[in-house]
Amino acid sequence: MVSNDGRGWDDARAKARDFQRCDHDVRDVLALIYYLIATQDRGGVDRVTLQSVRYRLADPQRLHRDLTELLPGPAREDDGTRPVETALADLAQARLLEHGQDYSPFTGPPPAEGTIWKLWHALNAQHGVPLEDTLPSDMVTEDVYGRYKSSGMTVFEHAVRELTGQVDQLLLPASGALSLQAHVRVTGGIHAGRTGRLRAVTWGTDDEQRTCTDTPAVFRVDFDDRHESADIAPGDVEKLPEWDRRFVVVHAGEPLPTEWAASVLLASADPSPAWHDEAVERLRRWQGGGRMVVFLARSLHGQALSAEEERWVDSASGWADEIIALEPDDRSSPPRFTPDRPADSVHHPARLTLAAAPERTPAPEDAPSWAETHRVTVAPSIAGAVEAALSRIGRGHQRAAGRRQVPLLVANSAAFIGWSVEQLTAGTVLEEARVEWVCREEDADEPISWWILRARLRHQDLSRSEETVLAHPGLLSVVVYHPREPWTDTEVVLLPSPAAARGRTREFLRLPTVINNVRAGGGNTDRAWSFLVEGLSLFLESDRLRGSAFRNDSQLTSARRSVVRVALTDREFDELQDRLELSPAGAPEVYRLADLMANPVCDWATLGAITTAVQPNLPAASLDPKAARQRMLQWREAVRRANTLAAPHHEGSGDAADSASVRDVITMVLYALHLRERQPVAEVSWWTVLFHLQDDQHVIDLVEQTLQDTGHDVIPRLSFRSPDQRRADPITRRWNRLNRPQNPPATGPHDGPDHRPESGPYVRGSRPNGRPAPIINACVPRAAAAVHAVLEGGFIEHQRIRVTAGPYEGRAGFARRPAWRLDRETLQIVVPPAAYVVALDGLDGAVEIDASQLTGHTDGHSWPGSPPATPNDPAGDPTAR
Repeated sequence: MVSNDGRGWDDARAKARDFQRCDHDVRDVLALIYYLIATQDRGGVDRVTLQSVRYRLADPQRLHRDLTELLPGPAREDDGTRPVETALADLAQARLLEHGQDYSPFTGPPPAEGTIWKLWHALNAQHGVPLEDTLPSDMVTEDVYGRYKSSGMTVFEHAVRELTGQVDQLLLPASGALSLQAHVRVTGGIHAGRTGRLRAVTWGTDDEQRTCTDTPAVFRVDFDDRHESADIAPGDVEKLPEWDRRFVVVHAGEPLPTEWAASVLLASADPSPAWHDEAVERLRRWQGGGRMVVFLARSLHGQALSAEEERWVDSASGWADEIIALEPDDRSSPPRFTPDRPADSVHHPARLTLAAAPERTPAPEDAPSWAETHRVTVAPSIAGAVEAALSRIGRGHQRAAGRRQVPLLVANSAAFIGWSVEQLTAGTVLEEARVEWVCREEDADEPISWWILRARLRHQDLSRSEETVLAHPGLLSVVVYHPREPWTDTEVVLLPSPAAARGRTREFLRLPTVINNVRAGGGNTDRAWSFLVEGLSLFLESDRLRGSAFRNDSQLTSARRSVVRVALTDREFDELQDRLELSPAGAPEVYRLADLMANPVCDWATLGAITTAVQPNLPAASLDPKAARQRMLQWREAVRRANTLAAPHHEGSGDAADSASVRDVITMVLYALHLRERQPVAEVSWWTVLFHLQDDQHVIDLVEQTLQDTGHDVIPRLSFRSPDQRRADPITRRWNRLNRPQNPPATGPHDGPDHRPESGPYVRGSRPNGRPAPIINACVPRAAAAVHAVLEGGFIEHQRIRVTAGPYEGRAGFARRPAWRLDRETLQIVVPPAAYVVALDGLDGAVEIDASQLTGHTDGHSWPGSPPATPNDPAGDPTAR
């Protein structure tokens, strides 16, 4: 209970009023904290430091508990449920009470303490925000004006949050640290290289003195490249400049802004080019949608560039959206970005604009020109060069982090936008990028269609990878054909390549094809119709055009081709042929499909597109593409799980092949169980696998009954496909390999899980009729042992053991296999094994002994064909693992 003396509260109130920039709620909470500290420390309010206040603010729940204990007052059940309007009225009444204007009866504690308690009671009500701020202006009416909506916090909690920021803003400058909202770059740790703003700070604490340290312990940084934050040590951040939001000029070696909408590099072979000033002033007039950054390829003080500044220029030339340089006196040589850095013909021509040097002597018209060779624009003046560069930039495009290192030429391409969306969906961030090559198409609707980007990516788990991204154009091909019977007599229109049309070379013919510019609007059929009108003078109804399948021309480039087909009538085809007969060389040509198939004059991708479009009935697929892909992924998972098992060692020249066959058996069982149980391969239990490995007939029944019913021809006599078609299925091919006869046959007792000691003799390598047994017959027991080896508990095959009880007590031998009990309801093995089949020393045959009567044993003996075991080697006793 507080003291009746109100002097301490008056002092706390007076000291809190010094925070004039804070609202009333924040000052109320600050006064309560001052009062709490003075009471706990039994000192004066004037001795309370901001470090002590910040110590209490670090734990709001504890602060609330301490204040509740200090100011108990009469408890009320509605403290946290009062409406916002009621809470505001309570706060106003509590503040008026301090001035001696109590307009309502109050029967609480004595006056001073009652005033404090009533303020504390009001601060524990719900905090609200004006409702009209959450509505569009056209929805605000008189009936909602002045109403409030709860923010989900109490007034006290909201005020503590605001006060924490205010106190940090005062403590940080005093400690010599960076201020909140400072723009920083992380220099160390897993977030090195990322930029962001300081959002919060955590201070060290001295619990004995109940104060915080003089220097911050951790900064909370909100990153620019993604909506996430992290705690960073103060020594791992460096402050960045606060750049102008519209226009920034940076010299070689200076830090670059973390985001921009457009960037231009002004290059020069002269350390102090006079034309830079004119170019900068003209670039400053750009009216775009963000910040323009101008890179100057020269030192701030006009000195020769250092090695580090040369590297800076090299990076800037790769990132800049546009590059402006003076045309050299020798027009046959490339311009120079610095005295030692010429432009190259791979990275720069697509973004380079040259300005004719003032007072340069005109060169002869027939002189070779580097600019003409590489299709680089040459403007007559600096003003013309700037205008040309700005016209290509347009309004620009805002980019941050690694994306700002991608020039607009690539960043605005449909391929890069699509790739960026895929990375965003996967939670991957582009940290660094460099465009290695672009290919410009003069006649294309987009300025570039092919490009190569070297990217450094950060994934969601903060791991990093480097990838080379090859962008390709989307192609739109039109199959114009005249159908005939049979369909292989169909006639198709093909075009020569541009080079062949000019008579320079003889290349494959191709379909009428253009780059598919999806930004042009409309669908594929609309764009194909326009192309037919302009390219072939075919005026057809657009509804006659039919879209065909998407296809990739090759795995290397993965150029996505969209195919549209249109069938010509007899009359239309005759008119087209008449026109083509009168056309000059390089005009379209007509070919019969059967001739193309017998003697192709086009590439295989083109022939595939043609046959897909014109054949009357597409072959029915056994599975839709998505289902087929899912099955193949599950098969690969089965292969992966089987490969994690180590098949037990058997001597012989064919042991490597036998081990592969053992893994094949396990793979087939995993995949069959996936299909039958309709559960992912990764979730198939090893105990269920072990149940079906009890003998080879169980495996054969499972695989053949399950796979044959799901589209895999594992039973040849039931298949309608040819042998070559069956071999095309990797699953069927692997099953056929397991059913080949053993050669040469191996002999030895069958020790599979289904044969007990009382079973009759069985020769593993042959059948009762003397014919060689299939490979699967010998592999199933080894597969069962391999699966059993990965399960916890028990003994593995050929492990040295000793009998501890029963008629064979004291004798040693080797564990051959578990004596499994089978649960036919759950289709699993009963675990753990109740008994083992054991080959005891000096005893012919094998015996079954309870598992409780066996223990691991190491005496130097090992199973014939296995590596020798040593008594002192812990690895020789698997029970010691």
